Amino acid sequence: MKRETYRKLYARQAAFYKAHPRAMKALIFANFALTAAVFAAYALLCAFGFIGGSLADVLRIVGVPLLCLLTVSALRNLINRKRPYECADIRPLLHKNKSGRSFPSRHVASAFVIGTVLLRYAVWGGIPVLAAGLILGYIRFAAGLHYPSDLAAGALIGALFGLLAFL
Repeated sequence: MKRETYRKLYARQAAFYKAHPRAMKALIFANFALTAAVFAAYALLCAFGFIGGSLADVLRIVGVPLLCLLTVSALRNLINRKRPYECADIRPLLHKNKSGRSFPSRHVASAFVIGTVLLRYAVWGGIPVLAAGLILGYIRFAAGLHYPSDLAAGALIGALFGLLAFL
C-alpha cells in the first residue's frame, strides 16, 4: 500500500476517534481486553490439554502456537519493516515506543493460531477467538500501529500454522 493511500485511510480513522472520545476509550479498552481474552482462551486450552488430553494434544496445543510465535518473531526481526508512525508521518492513537518489526503482526498471528488450534477442540471457542483476531487487526490498523499487509500476513501465518493442529 502506498504511503499516501495509507495516510489518507489512517487520517479518516484517527479523525473519527479523535472526534469521539468514548469511541477512543473503547478502542483502547478493546485492544487490551481482546488481547487478554485471546490469551485467557489459550490458557484454558492449555489446561484442557494438560488435564484431559493426550501427549499428541499437548504437543498440538503448546507446540503449534509456539512454533508460530517463533516463526513470526524471526520474520519480524529479519524483515524489520518500519511501523506506520515511523515513516508515514502519522501520530498513532495508541502509544508505542517500538521501532521496526511491524511485519507480520504478532497480535493477529497469535489470535489466529490460537483460534485455529481451538477449532480442533471446541468450534464454539475457536470462532470467537478468530473474530477477536479480526477485531484486533482493525484496532491495530485504526491505531496506526500496523499496515494492513502486516495484519493480513499475521492472520494468514497464524491460520496456516493453526492448521497443523489438524494433522
